[in-house]
Amino acid sequence: MTMTVAAESRGGAIPIIDGHTDYLLSLRETGRDFLTESTVGHVDLPRALRGGLCAMLSAVYIPSDWLPEGALSYTINAIDRLNTIIQRSNGRIVLVREIADLQRCIREGIFGAILHYEGAEAIDPDFCFLRLSYQLGLRSLGLTWSRPNIFAEGVGPLNRERGLTQLGRELVRECNRLGILLDVSHLNEAGFWDVLEYSQKPVVASHSNARALCPVERNLTDDQIRALHQKGGVIGINFHVGFLVEGATRPEDVSLNQLIDHIDYIVGLTSIETVALGSDFDGATMPSELADAAKLPALIAALQQRGYDEVAIRKLCYENWLRVLGAVWAA
Repeated sequence: MTMTVAAESRGGAIPIIDGHTDYLLSLRETGRDFLTESTVGHVDLPRALRGGLCAMLSAVYIPSDWLPEGALSYTINAIDRLNTIIQRSNGRIVLVREIADLQRCIREGIFGAILHYEGAEAIDPDFCFLRLSYQLGLRSLGLTWSRPNIFAEGVGPLNRERGLTQLGRELVRECNRLGILLDVSHLNEAGFWDVLEYSQKPVVASHSNARALCPVERNLTDDQIRALHQKGGVIGINFHVGFLVEGATRPEDVSLNQLIDHIDYIVGLTSIETVALGSDFDGATMPSELADAAKLPALIAALQQRGYDEVAIRKLCYENWLRVLGAVWAA
């Protein structure tokens, strides 16, 4: 009831929580201003609000040429960039630290930034920076970005099919203790199964799709999808054309219907409770019909045409993320 009233207070539009965006990287590379609408990239505040986005997991990705020595300084710079945006927004953006912040974003139409590390390279073996990061607002962590580190291995070309290291298992437990969401989207399969074994809280794949429909390593097998469902987690559907249709490289190669095919497939394997959105805005190639965040209402319209009712669309758009984040962040 509360969430229905909250959505209605936004003019009847269904709010959207996006499980993965790379706008912090895009802002650094292009110099554009997140508070001003741009034709560059996929998302800024005006386009996000016009598209119905109420919150996004805001990824800190460290380019490989900063590793290993520059990982910490790059991460600190990204956090400072996000904090500067929030301070300049005059209350239009908040850093989401707890579920009440996220509920307020949904209720009042304020934009919420959820700090996420896409790879744990900046984290030291004693987890000092992890605990400090939590104080700075970190609420979600991917152990790798498709490359090995001291905690795990990714799905990239250096994958040796090894699971989590001993430090990686300890990192999972420390994230559970602090209340930091664990994201397996870039982990290799052995690491995926280790995270599900060692985590006592729900786990997510923030921006991955169904490998049965598009056989790339970044997508999930049927067994992985079922396991995440059983763990109480969610899978954020990635809009990247190459993860939706095998071999696709151009925006015009993929339609909204082909994106919804992945939603249908995962719902069929598990339930509507398991699927959410994780666009990969500003980090990948979007389908033409989802050229930027402002086009998100077209996805909702396509879901309605496919037969999804309002209850199901609310779960996909924000309620499933709200449930999982609430479960992980709870003391």
